[in-house]
Amino acid sequence: MNHSEATKDRGPSAFGRTARGLGEAVGLLRGPQRILPLASRVVEDRLRITLHRHHLYSYTTTVRPTDEALRLLILWIRNAQRPDGGIAAYYSLLNGYSASYPEVTGYLVPTLYDFACTTGDEKARVCGERATRWLQSLQMSSGAFPGGLHGDKAQFSVFNTGQILQGLTRSYAETRNSQVLEAAVSAAEWLTHVQQEDGSWSGLGAYQNIAHTYYIMVSWALAQLSESVEHDRYGMAAERNLDWVLAHAKPSGWIEGINLLGHPTYLHFIAYVIQGLLECGMVRRRSDAIQAAANSAWVLLRKFETNKHLLGAYNADFKGGLKFTCLTGNAQMSCVWLRLFEVTKDLRYLNAALKVNEMLKELLPLGGGKGVLGGVSGSSPIWGAYQPMRYISWGGKFLADALILEQRLKRHFERAECAS
Repeated sequence: MNHSEATKDRGPSAFGRTARGLGEAVGLLRGPQRILPLASRVVEDRLRITLHRHHLYSYTTTVRPTDEALRLLILWIRNAQRPDGGIAAYYSLLNGYSASYPEVTGYLVPTLYDFACTTGDEKARVCGERATRWLQSLQMSSGAFPGGLHGDKAQFSVFNTGQILQGLTRSYAETRNSQVLEAAVSAAEWLTHVQQEDGSWSGLGAYQNIAHTYYIMVSWALAQLSESVEHDRYGMAAERNLDWVLAHAKPSGWIEGINLLGHPTYLHFIAYVIQGLLECGMVRRRSDAIQAAANSAWVLLRKFETNKHLLGAYNADFKGGLKFTCLTGNAQMSCVWLRLFEVTKDLRYLNAALKVNEMLKELLPLGGGKGVLGGVSGSSPIWGAYQPMRYISWGGKFLADALILEQRLKRHFERAECAS
């Protein structure tokens, strides 16, 4: 499987998961230094499950300062940058770093620039510039970008191309490099060319060759480029997909069409749909999209406040699911709630997001060496169903985004208090 999504969830069968686990476990023979961090994390998570009591005020006390946690996250991302300039998909406690991952390297670029702009950290900016140059080297003659890990058999990927487009658009905004803009426009041209008449993306280049509502993240990238270059054809392509996704929204807040055949519907992918709807709707000034995202986000907010956690995967209409924590999905929902607070000024969104951020900050490792220090694991506990025994780059990206948003909003409050 060489689609980008395949890296995130390699297979649904017990045999496939066991084979993968055994394959990665062999890596411990080549890297015995990973045994202690692995054992420490497993014991730590077992103790947390045994001793931790969920109650109303679980995550209201700041244990770790946000700026400290954010620095750790960016350090993890910088350490994960490979010699080629790409950023690894993950660090496995069993066999170390993966190869560079084009998709996530693409949407890490805006995060690195956001951190650099906020803190003045030039190392983050340099990391983003190196990542952009590497991405440019991967672009196919069609304008598309390949799926999977670097080194896999190259096949064009709609989702990868969309996420890399996010990075190229932001890089152009920061550098005004005409070659970066040319790469971004070429990618957008390809995406609009292969888009179906109904606004979806399916067939070759789509995961499992079928349409997915979480590809609204691709539309967000097209909408961003449209604003940047003032070329509304890309914005209209984004809106066609937006309309297609909105047709899948149900009164329950559930959005159908995620379509991960043979896999659970992880919170990560549910959050992709909600975040893409919200952000694309905001760029295109579509109140219907913003409201649909708010409907879904509100259902998850109520579940979080009632149960003090979100499930790692959900069944249709949010009726039950898998009882582990998908940390990436939680970070994404924090981003969504913080953005909805900006739109609505409803403090309940802010309150929920800050609680999630506190929980996620507490789980960041303070030791363990490169690959572990400051990493966001796929699941909590570490052996959970989503990316077990791994610290994943997209988890770090979304948590960093959430903490940067949190800091921006807190600065706004501080200025308002000073003015009053």
